[in-house]
Amino acid sequence: MKEPLPQKTMLKKENWGGLTIVALLSTFVFPPYFIYLMSVAALTEFAHLWTTHLSELDQQRFVDFEKEFRKGYKLEKKGMTTEALQWYQKLEKKYANLPQAGKLATLQIRKLSKGKDKKAASPKKGSSQTNPERG
Repeated sequence: MKEPLPQKTMLKKENWGGLTIVALLSTFVFPPYFIYLMSVAALTEFAHLWTTHLSELDQQRFVDFEKEFRKGYKLEKKGMTTEALQWYQKLEKKYANLPQAGKLATLQIRKLSKGKDKKAASPKKGSSQTNPERG
């Protein structure tokens, strides 16, 4: 009996799928590091979308926070910084278990606290800075 002759090309010896051929041809068009970087970027973004997904309940709580935060913002715009600061502190405590909301409230408290400190340190406009002894 005769033994089968060995195949001369690899394509006839293996079952090659269309994706494999396209992948091999793409290495001629794109350098391998580019394909690697794009693959890692796609996987990373998919993982990011997967982990940052909020449940419907969390989304609703965040919408409620935004409505309440707006009240503090309106107080701030009216010049009522003390009331706005107290409002943001209440929000910070109320939404402590919702990290995004708590962080926004904390940042606003810090902003208002810095502004309040600057106003207390700077002299008021109409006050006299002259020496009372000079007359």
